[in-house]
Amino acid sequence: MKTILIIIGGMADRPDIELDGRTPLMAASTPSLDALAKCGCCGLINNVPDNESPTLKTAVLSLMGYDFSRGVPSDRTLSFFSAGLPFNPSEMRFFVIPKFSGHGVVVSDDPVVRGIGMMAMLRPLFPMGEGVVVSGGAPTGTLRDKALLAIKAIEIYDFVMVYVGEAFEMSLNGDVEGKMDVLERIDRELITPVADYVWNARLQMNLVVTGDLVTSWRDRATARGEVPAVVYFNDDLPYDMKAFDEKTVAEGPLNAPLPGDLMRLLASFEPFDDEKGKGGI
Repeated sequence: MKTILIIIGGMADRPDIELDGRTPLMAASTPSLDALAKCGCCGLINNVPDNESPTLKTAVLSLMGYDFSRGVPSDRTLSFFSAGLPFNPSEMRFFVIPKFSGHGVVVSDDPVVRGIGMMAMLRPLFPMGEGVVVSGGAPTGTLRDKALLAIKAIEIYDFVMVYVGEAFEMSLNGDVEGKMDVLERIDRELITPVADYVWNARLQMNLVVTGDLVTSWRDRATARGEVPAVVYFNDDLPYDMKAFDEKTVAEGPLNAPLPGDLMRLLASFEPFDDEKGKGGI
């Protein structure tokens, strides 16, 4: 089962009086995310184990199903590893994502996230405007570049992980208008083309969209809490959720209450087979 996983860093937030009790995600116009919620399986997931600090690194590691009892590499080691620079090998903790490691890629401008993907034995792909660059050079690219790269990559690989951190940066800058604007651009320039591709794909595949951890623009800090997630399978019946935001998806049927549960569900999911009578998520 081919799977595209899009992680929108800093997407989830807290309700705020300045937004009439809404979060930036609730206040932003995100029609493609809302459409996915109507067609997909939604819910809230927790990406930060109780004994770990709520950081980008721990959230992404947890989302990938990493076992924290093995120790956590430093940001420096992950960044150096992802850039092909000398790193401390004693810190590195390679791990396997069942069904995806060795058969997938990671697309991210963030060196820590890219390092985590590589530690899970995903191949790094760098969007460079036109075409696909597999290695070398400083990663760059617009949201549209990343969408195009994800579409090209899923035709070759079984698993594509895309991380975008613009909303995370706006949160830490305390820029609520900027956060809403970037969420709308992510919806328009990344989610829309990827979702259109998956909706029209001849092959059965999953499109998964989630956040990493709660990131408050008001406090300019990360926090513990659940984030929205949606799993869309392009050969499934709609669930008819009204919107994709922190409040609405809480009523959704996605059952992934523990850190790492979402990846475990994806790794074990198989498409429905009329002859064998098997189901999925």
